[in-house]
Amino acid sequence: MKLYSNPASRGRIIEWYVREIGKDSEVEVINMDMKEKREHKSDWFKKVNPFGKLPALEDGDLKLFESGAIMLYIAEKYGQFNSPAERARAQQWALFANSTMANSVFVEQFRERSMPDVFGTLDALLAATPYIDGPAFTVSDVLVGAYLLYIPAFLPQVDLSPYPHVQAYMKRLAERPHCAATVAARAAEKKTETTAAQKA
Repeated sequence: MKLYSNPASRGRIIEWYVREIGKDSEVEVINMDMKEKREHKSDWFKKVNPFGKLPALEDGDLKLFESGAIMLYIAEKYGQFNSPAERARAQQWALFANSTMANSVFVEQFRERSMPDVFGTLDALLAATPYIDGPAFTVSDVLVGAYLLYIPAFLPQVDLSPYPHVQAYMKRLAERPHCAATVAARAAEKKTETTAAQKA
C-alpha cells in the first residue's frame, strides 16, 4: 500500500492513524515534492488522483483521494469496525469533521455565528466521554482530533477557552506518542511559522 503525502499535507493525519493501529510497516509513505518538482501535478500522479492533490492512496488497483475516505478504507481493511453501526458512526464523524466543524471554525464568515453552537455541543459531548465515540480511541478521534489540533496552529486568534472539555481532549490526543510524532509535530511547525510571519 502506498501513501502519497507531504509533511505539509493532511497525509500526516493518515500516518498518525496507521501508526495507532500498528500498520505503519504495511504502508509505504512516499513524500512528494510540492514546490520545486511539483510532483503532485505530474501526469503519472494524476492517474492516482486526477485532481493533483495530496494525500492519495494506492492499494493494488484501488486509488483513493481525500484523507477521510482513505482513513475509513484503512479502518475497514484492517478490521477496525465490528458492526455496521460502528462503521456508520465513523462515517458520521468524518463528515462532521470535514464539513460541519471545519466550516464553523476555518471559514471566517461562518465562525461568529456557527462556532459557539458547534463547539459548545462538542464540548458537552466530551464532558461525558474521553473519546469521540465512547471510552476507547478510534478512527473517529483521528478524523475529528486532527482538525482540532490544527486550530491553534493555523488560527491562533481563535479562543478555545470557552470549551474546556475540547481543550482537555486535544491535550489527551497530543500526548499520544503517535500523534506527537505526526499531527502534533506538524501543528507545532505551523505555529512556529505563523508566529515568525507575524513578527516579520
